[in-house]
Amino acid sequence: MHEIIIMPKMSFGTGHHATTYIMIQEMRNVDFKNKNVFDFGTGTGLLAIVAEKFGAGNIIAIDNDEWSISNANENIERNNCKNIQLLLCESPLLSNRFDVILANINKNVILQYLEVLSNLLIENGQLLVSGLLKEDEADLLKAISYFNLKHINTFLRDKWMCMKLIKRF
Repeated sequence: MHEIIIMPKMSFGTGHHATTYIMIQEMRNVDFKNKNVFDFGTGTGLLAIVAEKFGAGNIIAIDNDEWSISNANENIERNNCKNIQLLLCESPLLSNRFDVILANINKNVILQYLEVLSNLLIENGQLLVSGLLKEDEADLLKAISYFNLKHINTFLRDKWMCMKLIKRF
């Protein structure tokens, strides 16, 4: 168990909302040891911080909001994290490849960038997506078939869901 201190200010991601909660619950089932991780839409930086506490070797966390980047930086420092690189970016178009991608955003953004996220994953890399309502599941399942992703599981809390996907070749 890790104690994480988050001051959310105006950013999203305290761990109390159902989507963040189920993301963290599913992250417990991921081997982060020395893995390269991408946190797409980091908000407060919470998921990136959790990934580091779970042993991730290198984490890139992006957000398109300056306030979120500033807030995430404060939270990263507050939690003594050393392996997280924060970037202010409008999109996830990066040259890196990742073992694990965390995307707790919303259906429209996930669908918009699903191909990009799939291309950023190594073979058998894991993509956890949330910020989704249960009724979004059918749209996501249809979309993943186009991008070499395999649905592993869906996790629910209240009306919200988190999906675990694996990159296949």
